[in-house]
Amino acid sequence: MRACHLLLPVLVALGACTSSGDDAQLDPPPPSGGQQLASTSYQLAPGQEIYMCYQFYSPSDRPLAITHVDTISMAGIHHMALYQTYEVQEPNAPHECMVLIKDTWLPVFVSATGSHDLQLPDGTGFIIQPKTQYVLQIHMLNATEQPLDIRGGINLTYADPTGLQPAGIYAIGNQEINIPAGATDYTVSEPCMTGKTLNIFAVLPHMHELGTEFDVTLQQQGGSATPWYTVDPWVFGNQPVAPMTYVSPPTDMWNVTCHWDNPTNAPVTYGESTTNEMCYFVFFYYPFDQLDGCIG
Repeated sequence: MRACHLLLPVLVALGACTSSGDDAQLDPPPPSGGQQLASTSYQLAPGQEIYMCYQFYSPSDRPLAITHVDTISMAGIHHMALYQTYEVQEPNAPHECMVLIKDTWLPVFVSATGSHDLQLPDGTGFIIQPKTQYVLQIHMLNATEQPLDIRGGINLTYADPTGLQPAGIYAIGNQEINIPAGATDYTVSEPCMTGKTLNIFAVLPHMHELGTEFDVTLQQQGGSATPWYTVDPWVFGNQPVAPMTYVSPPTDMWNVTCHWDNPTNAPVTYGESTTNEMCYFVFFYYPFDQLDGCIG
């Protein structure tokens, strides 16, 4: 195990991007006083997979707090991730971004297949500074036999950040994945002691198509490890952000275990494509102080 500043989730073919519907709102429209980050239309060929990034700016000359995030998705979208840039901004035009995250992006929210929205607890918010550049990354995969015309987006509800505790994410995961051909119940685990208090209000597990089971155990100080969160069986098409209320002291020992079967005749390793695999568990928590995680 090693603790590090998390540059995540927790992960290609080329395509043709069009500009149709650039200014059209998605349904549902943005909330009153909020903002909608909506992509342009992208035409994805059968079997094609791509990461596209779309840039936006927060609308205010003063800090804001995001208190609710609502994703707007459709067939062909595998996940959406919302980041804010720092030090270096991205080009404003939509562009291909074949990396899960850059070291000049700070994660705000991650939405996997099956996720829809996240309501932050009263008295908390994702704090956004004036005129922040957002990056909305959309991972698209067309598993059908017909072309798909894809748009996606995120609705943000804003509030005055005065007196609110900042919220953020903390992730546990392992990138040392090498699943042998023909393997059954192959596992990778990552232990983690965060060393700080996490007021957890939601969690997000993440694996890809070969996943069969996802387990998280918790060992409190002086006790033994007990099951805390389990997804069995794993369903690749349903990876929701799950509300979860727990106050984790600095001495809690977490252990995340991912299970896979590999029926193919080739090994499968870590990677951002859905034909690769990942093993991540994301805590949404407060008070957020800095971007942290345990990544093996």
